[in-house]
Amino acid sequence: MKNFLQKSSFLFLLLILISTAEIFSQPKWTYRYKIDFPPTDTAFVQPYLCAIDQNKRLYVISSKVTNINAHNAIYYADSTDLVFTKMIDFDLNGDSDSLTGNIGALRGIATLKNDVIVNASVPFQRSKPHTVASQYYYKDGDMTQVEKFGFYHTGSGYGTYVSGIDMTKDSIAFTGIFYLTSTRLYNFSYGVTSPGRGSYVPPPNYGQESGGHDGTGLSAIRDVAVLPEGDYNNTETPWYTSRNSNPPMISGGIGLWAGGTQASPGTYSCQRVNDATSLLIFDRTTPNGITVDKNNRLWVAGTDSTRRWVKAFDMLGNFAMEFAELPSQNSGTNPDPTGAPMMAPSDVALTSDALTAYLIDAVNRCAYKFQFGEFVGVEDEIQKPFDFVLEQNYPNPFNPSTFISFTLPKAMNVKLVVTNSLGQKVETLVDGFLTAGKHIKVFDASAFSGLSSGVYYYTLITEINVKSKKMLLIR
Repeated sequence: MKNFLQKSSFLFLLLILISTAEIFSQPKWTYRYKIDFPPTDTAFVQPYLCAIDQNKRLYVISSKVTNINAHNAIYYADSTDLVFTKMIDFDLNGDSDSLTGNIGALRGIATLKNDVIVNASVPFQRSKPHTVASQYYYKDGDMTQVEKFGFYHTGSGYGTYVSGIDMTKDSIAFTGIFYLTSTRLYNFSYGVTSPGRGSYVPPPNYGQESGGHDGTGLSAIRDVAVLPEGDYNNTETPWYTSRNSNPPMISGGIGLWAGGTQASPGTYSCQRVNDATSLLIFDRTTPNGITVDKNNRLWVAGTDSTRRWVKAFDMLGNFAMEFAELPSQNSGTNPDPTGAPMMAPSDVALTSDALTAYLIDAVNRCAYKFQFGEFVGVEDEIQKPFDFVLEQNYPNPFNPSTFISFTLPKAMNVKLVVTNSLGQKVETLVDGFLTAGKHIKVFDASAFSGLSSGVYYYTLITEINVKSKKMLLIR
């Protein structure tokens, strides 16, 4: 953690350099359309948190956490769906809120490739005076292939409410727990036998969230986000939690955890994430869903009447610098008449390529879909002439990744190459046939060991033109 804090101080100083750099126009997020829940379910659906699998299927849980009259259920929508499909309703199959059930309130959802994992509190009337939890693991999202873990099932370390969940690429679940507003890790790796599959990774308590415990249980970690390709055997790889607060104790916000590993999490400690305008200070509203995209940007859903936004942040240590915002008609900071009519964004999820985003609206009880870059319809694509354009990368300076956009006047063979200041090739981003129109590629410097701070060049080579621009990497 000491090394991480030293890097945080250095990265904060980079803000001065970034703020004086030339500012280029940011590629645009475009609101596409709404995804509704089945009309027959509108009386009892209460969307809460969400996740996306590797096939770009969006999963959403309906939960009793914020509405005791809601059903605990899982829904999904594929990339072209306008209406969710119900995967399972625990209220209808008798597993919810009963003396024999295991689902009192769904509290988190995550995906691992095409597997779906949900966590829940066990109905209190069954377990009282104790508060305990369970987790269900659906192989390939198939409700008939379910493994059940937790209290009254396989696995250990479920003797408290478990809220929020995200999975590392190594099949380790990172979660928040109500006890002392802390966290807990669970092992779902087939290759590891100690601890057993579905059991917590000892020790059970890994430190306290930086806002402290209010003693009521009303202020709790609600969601968790890990880096999709993060190396969690490295003590400096961060992960994040979001929590609400119970006034007058205003301690809600984002926590950054570092200093431990997924195999030995006992040394993880938490510090509060700060931003320039106090966007990330939360009140009692829940859940303030979070996720991290492939570029390691933190996405946060602002879930109250003063926010009504979904924003992405570049993380400079524990300082969050706003990078993008999904267009919203009702945003408290930047209303956009062409955006979604969001009222209470509860969670956000992005596809693995970070070009499609979904937000879940708890009040309007729907999902909104967004696409990165200008959306060109079929008719526009036929009628609109295109110029040959290579745009300036964004952000610039960057660390570790940046977007490179270009437009082709016709379909053709294209090569897009990144080189260093000596002209030596670093990466070929494109080498093949592309259609006419706008294209966006990502250069991720973290994929290459040994790249130092400095000027790099990206060059677009086609049969009709060659263009090159420079960009600045800051480590």
